[in-house]
Amino acid sequence: MGAFARRARELVGIAGVAARSSATTPWRAGACLGSRATFARAPPTFASRGAPPLRPGWTRGLASSAAGAADAEDRDLLQSIVKVFTVHSSPNYFMPWQNKPQRETSGSGVVVAVPVPGGVGVLTNAHVVADQTFVQVRRHGSSVKHQARVHAVGHECDLAVLTVDDPAFWVDAAVAPRADDASEGAAPSAAPSAAAPKNGTAATRRVRPLPLGDVPHLQEHVTVMGFPQGGDNLSITSGVVSRVELTNYVHGAAQLLAIQLDAAINPGNSGGPAVQNGKVVGLAFQNLANADNIGYVIPTPIVRRFLEDVAVIAEGNRRDAATEPTREVWREEKNDAARDENAERALETSGGASFETHHAGFCALGVKCQATDNPALRAYYGMAKNETGVLVTHVAPLSPSRSVLRKDDVLLEIDGRKIANDGTVSFRGWERVAFDHLVSLKRPDEAVALTVRRRRVVAETSETSETSANGSENATNGKRDERDERDERASSSVTDTVVETLTVRAKPRAPLVPAHQYDRLPSFFLYAGLVFSPLTQPHLHEFGDDWFNAAPRRLCDRALNDHPTVPGEQVVLLSQVLADEINAGYQGMHDVEVRAVNGERVENLKALKRAVEKATGAFLRLDLADDRVLVVNREEAEKTHARIMAKHRVPGRMSRDLA
Repeated sequence: MGAFARRARELVGIAGVAARSSATTPWRAGACLGSRATFARAPPTFASRGAPPLRPGWTRGLASSAAGAADAEDRDLLQSIVKVFTVHSSPNYFMPWQNKPQRETSGSGVVVAVPVPGGVGVLTNAHVVADQTFVQVRRHGSSVKHQARVHAVGHECDLAVLTVDDPAFWVDAAVAPRADDASEGAAPSAAPSAAAPKNGTAATRRVRPLPLGDVPHLQEHVTVMGFPQGGDNLSITSGVVSRVELTNYVHGAAQLLAIQLDAAINPGNSGGPAVQNGKVVGLAFQNLANADNIGYVIPTPIVRRFLEDVAVIAEGNRRDAATEPTREVWREEKNDAARDENAERALETSGGASFETHHAGFCALGVKCQATDNPALRAYYGMAKNETGVLVTHVAPLSPSRSVLRKDDVLLEIDGRKIANDGTVSFRGWERVAFDHLVSLKRPDEAVALTVRRRRVVAETSETSETSANGSENATNGKRDERDERDERASSSVTDTVVETLTVRAKPRAPLVPAHQYDRLPSFFLYAGLVFSPLTQPHLHEFGDDWFNAAPRRLCDRALNDHPTVPGEQVVLLSQVLADEINAGYQGMHDVEVRAVNGERVENLKALKRAVEKATGAFLRLDLADDRVLVVNREEAEKTHARIMAKHRVPGRMSRDLA
């Protein structure tokens, strides 16, 4: 599986699981284009070492915050920390028309300024609210839970924005005046506290959103706050920044920038803020299994990019609203559209949940690259001694680079920044990160400037042209072989390559087999007891923790290595056969790819459904990827649908997205 896959398998999401739930935490690890990795379910892990003692200067007054917050500023900070309670109901991919039993988890969140009505919301991890059916939040210091809604979610970057409609959640309505600490022998202050009114009664204040800071430097101290398992009150731990680099995001199966800390980050800390000097510098989201105090934090560049995209979508919705002729007409059409969209989403989602914004994902070039450390390799591609870069070994068919980059191009620069032979670029001076980070921060259709060294096309000789004109196949092949040998001999010369500046329009990744399908039910189509569904990695996860070895090898290879060749392409499976007399002898066929229906190539599940419904003749023929053939009597099949669905308790022949 490779070193990357083995490391990805060890990363664990850290949302807390309630005591009544016996299910393991279903956060999965994965890889981007060209990486081969496992996507394992793993139980949450706990760090054995306690949190190091707090030191002054990280966040003012945090050393005494556990005793009631030393001053108003620290009290405001702690009041912005939120515990999130979620009820999940995930789909059953082996029986795609139903859900698994619901489970309860808890996580953390922080109040920040977000592009929602009111301008303030709760920022947390997407895996804390994935497949949610009911969400509640509770602020630190409060005993009241308030119902929350998921306003925006980005599973690839593992971020979500929650909104709370209850105004009481946003108001600190019971801030009693705090007496001076007698243990310190401090004299009573003559000036009234800013938090206490002059009449000595409780104050009323708004919860203050925390500002976003910058990425902390190595060895700088940060404080992680949240609600991990082991207690119900706020927990505060601290540590130093150990590493800043692209990391495999367990939940979203993407490689994005992350901060590694040595702070104690345990299950339940997910979504809790990492704070430095009163500013949020990241969100805790996962840790490393079988290791002491190695946790990961989503940095603010990823958070800002997510929130900016949410704002762009919200602005687009407002512009659409402004173009409507009248408010009444707009409201009616908007309600109709929202009702249709939410109905479709509710039928697709596992819990009937609906969101106002779904993040489109982070952009990529869609290429595989190879390091150019070897001197012979560099000489072969004509790289100068002072040049550095990486070799393009594959360009995905539907990637934005398909019509721009070529195999054997050498990427030298991206947006004017030199690419090293190991594929890294400069980051904050002497630090380095993979050049994919620069692409991931681009918005869809934003330009990426690339400088490449490209091999020239050697012109044919007059002798070759003459031979080709004569139409002698053997002679032509001989001349082509000679030309190829001549090109190979000359390819080591610098004169055979040229440096070009190209522009690529960044696009989000479009995998053949989706790495995740959160918040929606899988699609399926039932015909004569044959259950068809598209291949997804969550479907493979149903084979267990060791799915990479337990699932059919052909499907694993398709999921991890293949890319779509036409828009909308899917790998359509014969998932299982619901036993009936019409499909006798086929019960052993399951989890095998369907290639053709009556000789027509199957591109996706909708195409299979159309091919089945428009079929004529007495029989329906299915060609499978393992060279087996399945034939069904069409007239008898139409009579058996109701009987099979009643026998196997299937509510409908197809998912609503196909109806």
